[in-house]
Amino acid sequence: MNRRELIRYFFNLSILGSVNTLSYVRNSYSKSIGKVVILGAGWGGLSAAKTIKKLNPNIGVTIIEQNKSFQSCPVSNWVIGDLKSMDDITFSFQTLKNKYAIEFLHERANKIDFDKKIITTKSNRLEYDKLILSPGIELDYSNIENWKEDSHLFFPAAWKAGEETKLLAQQVKNINDGGVIGISIPLSPYRCPPGPYERASLIASYLKKNKNRTKLIILDANQKIVSKGKLFMEYWKNNYSDIIEYRANSGVVGIDNGGIFITDFEDIRCDVANLIPQQKVSHFLKDNNLVENGKNWASVNAFDFSSSMHKDIFIIGDSTSQSSVGRVPKSGYIANSMGKVCGLAVVAELMDFEKLTPSMINTCYSLVSDEEGISVSAVYSYDENSKKIITTSAGLSPNSSKIIKENAWDWAQNIWEDMLS
Repeated sequence: MNRRELIRYFFNLSILGSVNTLSYVRNSYSKSIGKVVILGAGWGGLSAAKTIKKLNPNIGVTIIEQNKSFQSCPVSNWVIGDLKSMDDITFSFQTLKNKYAIEFLHERANKIDFDKKIITTKSNRLEYDKLILSPGIELDYSNIENWKEDSHLFFPAAWKAGEETKLLAQQVKNINDGGVIGISIPLSPYRCPPGPYERASLIASYLKKNKNRTKLIILDANQKIVSKGKLFMEYWKNNYSDIIEYRANSGVVGIDNGGIFITDFEDIRCDVANLIPQQKVSHFLKDNNLVENGKNWASVNAFDFSSSMHKDIFIIGDSTSQSSVGRVPKSGYIANSMGKVCGLAVVAELMDFEKLTPSMINTCYSLVSDEEGISVSAVYSYDENSKKIITTSAGLSPNSSKIIKENAWDWAQNIWEDMLS
Protein backbone atom coordinates (compact mmCIF):
# COMPACT_ATOMS: atom_id res chain seq x y z
CA MET A 1 0.00 0.00 0.00
CA ASN A 2 1.54 3.33 -1.06
CA ARG A 3 1.38 6.63 0.81
CA ARG A 4 -1.70 7.97 -0.94
CA GLU A 5 -3.61 4.69 -0.55
CA LEU A 6 -2.77 4.65 3.14
CA ILE A 7 -4.02 8.21 3.60
CA ARG A 8 -7.22 7.37 1.74
CA TYR A 9 -7.72 4.23 3.84
CA PHE A 10 -7.56 6.08 7.14
CA PHE A 11 -9.56 8.99 5.74
CA ASN A 12 -12.44 6.75 4.72
CA LEU A 13 -12.50 4.95 8.05
CA SER A 14 -12.14 7.99 10.25
CA ILE A 15 -15.55 9.59 10.26
CA LEU A 16 -18.48 7.33 9.54
CA GLY A 17 -17.62 4.26 11.59
CA SER A 18 -18.01 0.66 10.51
CA VAL A 19 -18.98 -0.52 7.05
CA ASN A 20 -21.62 -2.77 8.60
CA THR A 21 -23.39 0.20 10.13
CA LEU A 22 -23.42 2.06 6.83
CA SER A 23 -24.64 -0.96 4.90
CA TYR A 24 -27.48 -1.45 7.38
CA VAL A 25 -28.62 2.14 7.02
CA ARG A 26 -28.32 2.13 3.22
CA ASN A 27 -30.22 -1.12 2.81
CA SER A 28 -33.06 0.04 5.07
CA TYR A 29 -34.56 2.58 2.67
CA SER A 30 -37.57 1.72 0.54
CA LYS A 31 -39.12 5.00 -0.53
CA SER A 32 -38.63 8.74 -0.39
CA ILE A 33 -38.64 9.70 3.26
CA GLY A 34 -37.74 13.35 3.33
CA LYS A 35 -36.26 16.46 1.82
CA VAL A 36 -33.01 18.00 3.02
CA VAL A 37 -31.92 21.48 2.00
CA ILE A 38 -28.30 22.50 2.55
CA LEU A 39 -27.03 26.06 2.47
CA GLY A 40 -23.42 26.24 1.31
CA ALA A 41 -21.38 24.01 -1.00
CA GLY A 42 -18.16 24.20 0.95
CA TRP A 43 -16.33 21.60 2.99
CA GLY A 44 -19.19 21.07 5.41
CA GLY A 45 -22.15 21.29 3.07
CA LEU A 46 -20.72 19.02 0.39
CA SER A 47 -19.69 16.31 2.85
CA ALA A 48 -23.14 16.40 4.47
CA ALA A 49 -24.89 16.14 1.11
CA LYS A 50 -22.81 13.25 -0.16
CA THR A 51 -23.06 11.40 3.17
CA ILE A 52 -26.86 11.62 3.10
CA LYS A 53 -27.10 10.45 -0.50
CA LYS A 54 -24.71 7.54 0.03
CA LEU A 55 -26.69 6.40 3.06
CA ASN A 56 -30.08 6.78 1.43
CA PRO A 57 -30.34 7.84 -2.23
CA ASN A 58 -34.10 8.35 -1.85
CA ILE A 59 -33.66 11.34 0.44
CA GLY A 60 -34.00 14.48 -1.66
CA VAL A 61 -31.03 16.83 -1.28
CA THR A 62 -30.83 20.36 -2.64
CA ILE A 63 -27.82 22.64 -2.09
CA ILE A 64 -28.21 26.41 -2.23
CA GLU A 65 -24.87 27.87 -3.35
CA GLN A 66 -24.16 31.12 -5.18
CA ASN A 67 -20.92 29.91 -6.76
CA LYS A 68 -21.12 27.58 -9.74
CA SER A 69 -17.87 25.79 -8.93
CA PHE A 70 -15.96 24.74 -5.81
CA GLN A 71 -12.74 26.62 -5.03
CA SER A 72 -10.74 25.17 -2.18
CA CYS A 73 -9.66 27.55 0.56
CA PRO A 74 -7.24 24.96 1.99
CA VAL A 75 -4.30 24.80 -0.45
CA SER A 76 -5.11 28.29 -1.83
CA ASN A 77 -1.93 29.52 -0.14
CA TRP A 78 -0.08 27.34 -2.65
CA VAL A 79 -1.47 29.57 -5.40
CA ILE A 80 -0.19 32.68 -3.63
CA GLY A 81 3.20 31.01 -3.20
CA ASP A 82 3.30 30.15 -6.93
CA LEU A 83 3.17 26.38 -6.43
CA LYS A 84 -0.28 25.81 -7.93
CA SER A 85 -2.80 27.68 -10.07
CA MET A 86 -6.46 28.44 -9.38
CA ASP A 87 -7.34 25.74 -11.91
CA ASP A 88 -5.66 23.20 -9.64
CA ILE A 89 -8.02 24.02 -6.75
CA THR A 90 -11.23 24.63 -8.71
CA PHE A 91 -13.75 21.82 -9.29
CA SER A 92 -17.13 21.23 -10.89
CA PHE A 93 -20.28 20.10 -9.06
CA GLN A 94 -21.32 18.02 -12.07
CA THR A 95 -20.49 14.59 -10.61
CA LEU A 96 -22.59 15.29 -7.54
CA LYS A 97 -25.47 16.28 -9.80
CA ASN A 98 -25.18 13.31 -12.15
CA LYS A 99 -24.03 10.49 -9.87
CA TYR A 100 -25.91 11.33 -6.67
CA ALA A 101 -28.88 13.35 -8.02
CA ILE A 102 -28.01 16.26 -5.73
CA GLU A 103 -29.79 19.38 -6.94
CA PHE A 104 -28.08 22.78 -6.95
CA LEU A 105 -29.73 26.18 -6.79
CA HIS A 106 -27.19 28.90 -7.55
CA GLU A 107 -28.79 31.79 -5.68
CA ARG A 108 -28.42 33.70 -2.43
CA ALA A 109 -30.59 32.50 0.46
CA ASN A 110 -32.65 35.18 2.17
CA LYS A 111 -35.07 33.99 4.83
CA ILE A 112 -36.14 30.93 6.80
CA ASP A 113 -39.76 30.38 7.82
CA PHE A 114 -39.27 28.02 10.76
CA ASP A 115 -42.99 27.31 11.21
CA LYS A 116 -43.68 26.42 7.57
CA LYS A 117 -40.19 24.89 7.14
CA ILE A 118 -39.38 26.94 4.05
CA ILE A 119 -36.15 28.67 3.02
CA THR A 120 -36.45 31.36 0.37
CA THR A 121 -34.11 32.84 -2.23
CA LYS A 122 -34.80 35.74 -4.58
CA SER A 123 -36.90 33.60 -6.91
CA ASN A 124 -37.51 30.27 -5.11
CA ARG A 125 -39.19 28.83 -2.03
CA LEU A 126 -37.80 25.48 -0.91
CA GLU A 127 -39.61 23.25 1.56
CA TYR A 128 -37.49 21.10 3.84
CA ASP A 129 -37.80 18.41 6.47
CA LYS A 130 -34.26 19.09 7.68
CA LEU A 131 -32.19 22.19 6.96
CA ILE A 132 -28.37 22.10 7.19
CA LEU A 133 -26.62 25.46 7.25
CA SER A 134 -22.93 25.67 6.34
CA PRO A 135 -22.48 29.32 5.34
CA GLY A 136 -18.87 29.79 6.44
CA ILE A 137 -17.58 33.00 7.99
CA GLU A 138 -17.96 36.71 7.37
CA LEU A 139 -14.94 39.00 7.14
CA ASP A 140 -15.33 41.79 9.68
CA TYR A 141 -13.73 45.13 8.76
CA SER A 142 -15.71 47.14 11.31
CA ASN A 143 -12.64 47.76 13.48
CA ILE A 144 -10.40 48.85 10.57
CA GLU A 145 -10.26 52.63 10.41
CA ASN A 146 -10.67 54.18 6.92
CA TRP A 147 -11.94 50.94 5.39
CA LYS A 148 -14.00 51.59 2.25
CA GLU A 149 -15.98 49.48 -0.18
CA ASP A 150 -13.11 49.16 -2.66
CA SER A 151 -10.30 48.82 -0.09
CA HIS A 152 -10.08 45.08 -0.73
CA LEU A 153 -8.51 45.86 -4.10
CA PHE A 154 -5.49 47.36 -2.33
CA PHE A 155 -5.63 45.27 0.86
CA PRO A 156 -6.90 41.84 -0.29
CA ALA A 157 -7.65 39.30 2.42
CA ALA A 158 -7.72 36.26 0.12
CA TRP A 159 -9.35 34.41 3.01
CA LYS A 160 -12.07 33.02 0.77
CA ALA A 161 -10.58 31.30 -2.25
CA GLY A 162 -11.37 33.15 -5.46
CA GLU A 163 -10.66 36.50 -7.07
CA GLU A 164 -8.72 37.91 -4.11
CA THR A 165 -6.49 34.81 -4.14
CA LYS A 166 -5.55 35.54 -7.75
CA LEU A 167 -5.13 39.24 -6.99
CA LEU A 168 -2.77 38.70 -4.06
CA ALA A 169 -0.77 36.09 -5.99
CA GLN A 170 -0.32 38.55 -8.83
CA GLN A 171 0.67 41.38 -6.48
CA VAL A 172 3.35 39.20 -4.88
CA LYS A 173 4.67 38.13 -8.27
CA ASN A 174 4.77 41.73 -9.57
CA ILE A 175 6.43 43.40 -6.57
CA ASN A 176 9.71 45.14 -7.27
CA ASP A 177 12.70 43.45 -5.70
CA GLY A 178 13.56 45.45 -2.60
CA GLY A 179 9.94 46.23 -1.72
CA VAL A 180 7.92 45.37 1.39
CA ILE A 181 5.07 42.87 1.78
CA GLY A 182 2.89 43.12 4.88
CA ILE A 183 0.59 40.43 6.32
CA SER A 184 -1.89 41.39 9.04
CA ILE A 185 -3.15 38.53 11.24
CA PRO A 186 -6.30 38.98 13.39
CA LEU A 187 -6.92 37.81 16.92
CA SER A 188 -7.96 34.17 17.22
CA PRO A 189 -10.44 32.56 16.64
CA TYR A 190 -10.44 32.80 12.88
CA ARG A 191 -10.66 30.39 9.96
CA CYS A 192 -7.64 28.05 9.73
CA PRO A 193 -5.36 29.07 12.65
CA PRO A 194 -2.05 28.19 10.92
CA GLY A 195 -3.15 29.56 7.56
CA PRO A 196 -1.52 33.03 7.78
CA TYR A 197 1.78 31.56 8.91
CA GLU A 198 1.82 29.04 6.07
CA ARG A 199 1.07 31.91 3.68
CA ALA A 200 3.96 33.92 5.09
CA SER A 201 6.26 30.92 4.70
CA LEU A 202 5.32 30.32 1.08
CA ILE A 203 5.64 33.99 0.19
CA ALA A 204 9.07 34.05 1.88
CA SER A 205 10.06 30.91 -0.04
CA TYR A 206 9.06 32.58 -3.30
CA LEU A 207 10.94 35.76 -2.42
CA LYS A 208 14.07 33.87 -1.43
CA LYS A 209 14.26 32.30 -4.89
CA ASN A 210 13.05 35.22 -6.99
CA LYS A 211 13.28 38.54 -5.13
CA ASN A 212 15.57 38.09 -2.16
CA ARG A 213 15.94 41.78 -1.37
CA THR A 214 12.20 42.04 -0.61
CA LYS A 215 11.10 42.07 3.04
CA LEU A 216 8.05 40.42 4.59
CA ILE A 217 6.62 42.00 7.75
CA ILE A 218 4.11 39.91 9.73
CA LEU A 219 1.86 41.97 12.01
CA ASP A 220 0.20 39.50 14.39
CA ALA A 221 -2.51 40.70 16.77
CA ASN A 222 -1.92 37.59 18.89
CA GLN A 223 0.75 37.28 21.57
CA LYS A 224 2.42 34.48 19.63
CA ILE A 225 1.90 32.17 16.67
CA VAL A 226 -1.34 30.38 17.50
CA SER A 227 -0.59 27.01 15.83
CA LYS A 228 2.68 25.09 15.31
CA GLY A 229 4.50 28.15 16.59
CA LYS A 230 7.78 26.49 17.50
CA LEU A 231 8.10 24.80 14.11
CA PHE A 232 7.29 27.94 12.14
CA MET A 233 9.69 30.11 14.16
CA GLU A 234 12.47 27.57 13.91
CA TYR A 235 12.13 27.30 10.14
CA TRP A 236 11.93 31.08 9.68
CA LYS A 237 15.04 31.59 11.80
CA ASN A 238 17.02 29.02 9.84
CA ASN A 239 15.81 29.94 6.36
CA TYR A 240 14.19 33.38 6.20
CA SER A 241 15.98 35.46 8.83
CA ASP A 242 16.87 38.09 6.23
CA ILE A 243 13.34 38.15 4.76
CA ILE A 244 10.75 37.73 7.54
CA GLU A 245 10.24 40.19 10.37
CA TYR A 246 7.67 38.83 12.83
CA ARG A 247 5.94 41.23 15.24
CA ALA A 248 3.58 39.86 17.89
CA ASN A 249 0.94 42.03 19.65
CA SER A 250 0.82 44.22 16.55
CA GLY A 251 -2.75 44.24 15.35
CA VAL A 252 -3.67 46.53 12.46
CA VAL A 253 -6.28 49.10 13.50
CA GLY A 254 -6.51 51.09 10.27
CA ILE A 255 -5.32 51.65 6.74
CA ASP A 256 -4.30 54.63 4.65
CA ASN A 257 -3.65 55.35 1.00
CA GLY A 258 -0.56 53.89 -0.60
CA GLY A 259 -0.65 50.53 1.22
CA ILE A 260 -0.15 51.82 4.77
CA PHE A 261 -0.98 49.62 7.75
CA ILE A 262 -1.80 51.62 10.88
CA THR A 263 -1.02 49.95 14.21
CA ASP A 264 -1.13 51.29 17.76
CA PHE A 265 2.62 51.82 17.57
CA GLU A 266 3.48 52.98 14.06
CA ASP A 267 2.44 53.25 10.43
CA ILE A 268 3.97 50.70 8.07
CA ARG A 269 4.08 51.32 4.33
CA CYS A 270 3.79 48.19 2.19
CA ASP A 271 4.05 47.63 -1.54
CA VAL A 272 1.78 44.61 -1.09
CA ALA A 273 -0.59 44.62 1.89
CA ASN A 274 -2.45 41.41 2.80
CA LEU A 275 -5.01 42.36 5.46
CA ILE A 276 -6.69 39.34 7.03
CA PRO A 277 -9.47 40.88 9.16
CA GLN A 278 -11.30 39.57 12.19
CA GLN A 279 -14.05 37.10 11.41
CA LYS A 280 -17.56 36.49 12.66
CA VAL A 281 -20.61 34.33 12.14
CA SER A 282 -22.39 34.48 8.79
CA HIS A 283 -24.84 37.39 8.58
CA PHE A 284 -27.44 34.93 7.25
CA LEU A 285 -27.48 33.16 10.61
CA LYS A 286 -27.66 36.49 12.44
CA ASP A 287 -30.47 37.78 10.22
CA ASN A 288 -32.49 34.61 10.82
CA ASN A 289 -32.15 34.66 14.61
CA LEU A 290 -29.91 31.61 14.81
CA VAL A 291 -27.29 33.34 16.93
CA GLU A 292 -27.86 34.26 20.56
CA ASN A 293 -27.80 37.95 21.42
CA GLY A 294 -24.30 39.16 22.17
CA LYS A 295 -22.65 36.05 20.72
CA ASN A 296 -20.17 35.99 17.83
CA TRP A 297 -20.87 32.42 16.70
CA ALA A 298 -23.82 30.03 16.44
CA SER A 299 -24.53 27.69 19.34
CA VAL A 300 -25.23 24.03 18.50
CA ASN A 301 -25.64 20.66 20.16
CA ALA A 302 -22.20 19.09 19.75
CA PHE A 303 -23.70 15.58 19.50
CA ASP A 304 -25.31 16.16 16.10
CA PHE A 305 -24.77 19.89 15.34
CA SER A 306 -28.46 20.68 15.65
CA SER A 307 -29.21 24.33 16.36
CA SER A 308 -29.68 25.31 19.99
CA MET A 309 -32.45 27.69 18.93
CA HIS A 310 -34.67 25.96 16.34
CA LYS A 311 -35.85 22.41 15.66
CA ASP A 312 -34.83 20.57 12.47
CA ILE A 313 -32.04 23.08 11.82
CA PHE A 314 -28.38 21.99 11.80
CA ILE A 315 -25.34 24.26 11.64
CA ILE A 316 -21.87 23.04 10.70
CA GLY A 317 -18.50 24.47 9.85
CA ASP A 318 -16.75 27.71 10.72
CA SER A 319 -19.84 29.57 11.96
CA THR A 320 -20.28 27.25 14.95
CA SER A 321 -19.34 28.36 18.45
CA GLN A 322 -16.40 26.72 20.19
CA SER A 323 -18.12 27.40 23.51
CA SER A 324 -20.85 24.94 22.52
CA VAL A 325 -18.93 22.55 20.24
CA GLY A 326 -15.61 22.41 22.09
CA ARG A 327 -12.08 23.45 21.24
CA VAL A 328 -11.93 22.32 17.65
CA PRO A 329 -10.27 24.52 15.03
CA LYS A 330 -12.17 26.31 12.27
CA SER A 331 -10.61 24.22 9.54
CA GLY A 332 -11.72 22.61 6.31
CA TYR A 333 -11.10 19.12 7.66
CA ILE A 334 -13.21 19.80 10.77
CA ALA A 335 -16.02 21.20 8.59
CA ASN A 336 -15.79 18.03 6.48
CA SER A 337 -15.97 15.91 9.63
CA MET A 338 -18.92 17.91 10.97
CA GLY A 339 -20.72 17.44 7.67
CA LYS A 340 -20.39 13.66 7.88
CA VAL A 341 -21.50 13.52 11.52
CA CYS A 342 -24.42 15.83 10.76
CA GLY A 343 -25.39 13.94 7.60
CA LEU A 344 -25.49 10.68 9.49
CA ALA A 345 -27.59 12.29 12.26
CA VAL A 346 -30.06 13.71 9.74
CA VAL A 347 -30.54 10.31 8.10
CA ALA A 348 -31.00 8.74 11.54
CA GLU A 349 -33.73 11.25 12.38
CA LEU A 350 -35.54 10.81 9.06
CA MET A 351 -35.41 7.02 9.33
CA ASP A 352 -35.98 6.88 13.09
CA PHE A 353 -32.65 5.22 13.85
CA GLU A 354 -30.55 5.69 16.93
CA LYS A 355 -27.80 8.24 16.36
CA LEU A 356 -24.18 7.19 16.63
CA THR A 357 -21.90 8.93 19.09
CA PRO A 358 -19.78 11.27 16.98
CA SER A 359 -16.04 11.17 16.54
CA MET A 360 -13.95 13.40 14.30
CA ILE A 361 -10.39 13.88 13.16
CA ASN A 362 -8.36 16.83 11.95
CA THR A 363 -5.03 16.86 10.21
CA CYS A 364 -3.58 20.22 9.33
CA TYR A 365 -0.69 20.40 6.92
CA SER A 366 1.28 23.63 6.52
CA LEU A 367 4.00 24.19 3.98
CA VAL A 368 7.03 26.10 5.25
CA SER A 369 8.61 26.25 1.80
CA ASP A 370 7.96 24.98 -1.70
CA GLU A 371 9.70 21.75 -0.70
CA GLU A 372 8.85 21.04 2.97
CA GLY A 373 5.90 20.97 5.30
CA ILE A 374 4.86 20.49 8.93
CA SER A 375 1.68 19.00 10.35
CA VAL A 376 -0.52 18.58 13.40
CA SER A 377 -3.19 15.92 13.88
CA ALA A 378 -5.89 15.30 16.47
CA VAL A 379 -8.67 12.82 17.17
CA TYR A 380 -11.88 14.08 18.80
CA SER A 381 -14.81 12.39 20.50
CA TYR A 382 -18.03 13.46 22.18
CA ASP A 383 -17.83 13.77 25.96
CA GLU A 384 -21.07 12.95 27.78
CA ASN A 385 -20.13 14.95 30.86
CA SER A 386 -19.29 18.27 29.21
CA LYS A 387 -21.61 17.69 26.22
CA LYS A 388 -18.78 18.88 23.97
CA ILE A 389 -16.28 17.51 21.49
CA ILE A 390 -12.96 16.92 23.25
CA THR A 391 -9.48 15.99 22.08
CA THR A 392 -8.61 12.37 22.82
CA SER A 393 -5.18 12.35 21.16
CA ALA A 394 -2.98 14.75 19.24
CA GLY A 395 0.42 14.88 17.64
CA LEU A 396 2.76 17.43 16.08
CA SER A 397 5.39 16.62 13.50
CA PRO A 398 8.85 16.81 15.12
CA ASN A 399 10.25 18.90 12.27
CA SER A 400 9.68 19.90 8.68
CA SER A 401 10.16 17.42 5.86
CA LYS A 402 9.59 16.77 2.17
CA ILE A 403 7.37 13.78 2.92
CA ILE A 404 4.92 15.99 4.83
CA LYS A 405 4.62 18.28 1.83
CA GLU A 406 3.89 15.25 -0.36
CA ASN A 407 1.35 13.99 2.20
CA ALA A 408 -0.33 17.40 2.15
CA TRP A 409 -1.01 17.21 -1.59
CA ASP A 410 -2.15 13.59 -1.33
CA TRP A 411 -4.51 14.57 1.49
CA ALA A 412 -5.96 17.43 -0.55
CA GLN A 413 -6.61 15.22 -3.57
CA ASN A 414 -8.23 12.53 -1.43
CA ILE A 415 -10.53 14.87 0.44
CA TRP A 416 -11.56 16.70 -2.74
CA GLU A 417 -12.37 13.31 -4.27
CA ASP A 418 -14.29 12.35 -1.12
CA MET A 419 -16.48 15.46 -1.36
CA LEU A 420 -16.88 15.87 -5.09
CA SER A 421 -16.64 12.46 -6.81
